[in-house]
Amino acid sequence: MKQTVIVLSVLLFFLSCDTGGISRKLSEVDSLVIIDEYDSAYQIVLSLDGASIKNKVDIAHFNLLKVQTGYLVNKPIPSADSLIDEVISFYQKNNNLEKLADAYYYKAVGCSMRKDFKQSIHYYKQAELLAEQSENLYQQYKISEGICFVNRQCANYRLELDYAKKTLDLAKRLDNKRRMVYALYELELAYHYLNYEDSSKITLSRIPFLIKHVDKDVLPYLLSNLGYSFQDHNPAEAKKYLLEALSYKELTAAYEHLAEIVYDEGKYDECYDYLKKALSVKDATPKHNIIRNLIEFDLERGKMDSISDMVTQIFEIRDSIDAKLKDDTIKDLQTRFDHELALKEKDREFVRGILIMTVIIFVLIGVFSAVYFRRRHLAKLQMLDYQMQINDNLRQIEILQASGTDTKQEVERLNKLIEDIMQNKVPKLDRGRMLYDDIINGNITMIDWNREHEQMFLDYYTATHYDTVQKMKNVKRVEKLTPHKLFYLILVKLGKTDEQIQQMMSVSDSTLRGLKHRTKPI
Repeated sequence: MKQTVIVLSVLLFFLSCDTGGISRKLSEVDSLVIIDEYDSAYQIVLSLDGASIKNKVDIAHFNLLKVQTGYLVNKPIPSADSLIDEVISFYQKNNNLEKLADAYYYKAVGCSMRKDFKQSIHYYKQAELLAEQSENLYQQYKISEGICFVNRQCANYRLELDYAKKTLDLAKRLDNKRRMVYALYELELAYHYLNYEDSSKITLSRIPFLIKHVDKDVLPYLLSNLGYSFQDHNPAEAKKYLLEALSYKELTAAYEHLAEIVYDEGKYDECYDYLKKALSVKDATPKHNIIRNLIEFDLERGKMDSISDMVTQIFEIRDSIDAKLKDDTIKDLQTRFDHELALKEKDREFVRGILIMTVIIFVLIGVFSAVYFRRRHLAKLQMLDYQMQINDNLRQIEILQASGTDTKQEVERLNKLIEDIMQNKVPKLDRGRMLYDDIINGNITMIDWNREHEQMFLDYYTATHYDTVQKMKNVKRVEKLTPHKLFYLILVKLGKTDEQIQQMMSVSDSTLRGLKHRTKPI
């Protein structure tokens, strides 16, 4: 019995030592994250065996750091969302507000990456509320920075400005020059989007003095963004920063911004070269705008072979991006994928031709459709204008005839204007008048009519009885009022009996009953 107690005591001692070691390592990771040593923090987390951790507090802390460091080195784990939910649940029960704020923050980060900004801002605000109860300035800084980003994505630039100022204030209180650079850039963006150009320029002028504090791996991206910010109001300065960014690393965005600048300068060949370089960069930046611009250049120059090569590049870019985004643990799948692409090279030749032809066909269809619908729209507007002119002239004639004075000459003049519109400007209205007269006299049936005849009748009737037609259209009915149903209502308005309407419209008794029901006011 005594020996058993001794053995258990020894085991408990070693377990408590191990638990203490785990806790110290997790705290070390926290410290590395605060000083931006993300890679080192990530490596320590990878070195830990999560399955061997037994203490619930350490398990929650480990899972939080696992999600956190994954995001910080741009290698988010697939189970991040469900894992952070477990962490949130644990810290809610244990009332650890600082850790709970961190958990909410990384939940918000995950939502942002999925572009679910509504949920993202919800979790950011939860994190902000908790962080304000502590004195953890670093935590408050990163939460404010995250909220700033979401507001910019949602075009809430006024709120972005408020949080950018808060982020800068926190960076100053942290006395962290690197974070001050990022905060100043956020502030400049907010001013830029709000069109506060003077404030934007002043803020930009403060950034170059602090650039030396930025990590080298981040520097080219910041320089590229600086170049973009200067692009509209100081192209020469923008070009300087963009070229400096490219001296550190090839970036699609930097090449693309340079292409835009030289294009505005009229240097089209140089613009083309920059676009080609942007297309060749192997990163995850979308390339569709670059390809579209290159195709437009090549179409202008008649380089169909170049366009075919570009379509090939579309496939290659997609493949390279897919490969870059895959996790290192599934490299064997990448190899198999590349092998399958090689086997399908012959099929690609066919796809290139089909893709080019499809683009051309869709462009032509789009152009012809736009022209057709524009002409149709203009024709409707012109018809409405003439209808209103006829209607106004008829009203004036009624007023003149009711006045009892000698208005014969004026009435004749107005009638001539109406005749001129019908016979010379819109002959279809004159034809519509003939159809109207035939119906009034009861000597025509719809069986001889086509859709054009029906429309000509309706156009004429609208011109001469505009108010009546508008009243019919404005009444809410069982079904939407179509031209055919409008024609039926006009016949009723003209005092035609059911028998006459059946004969004129060449419909059966049951069809007429259906028309009555569908045009019934509700």
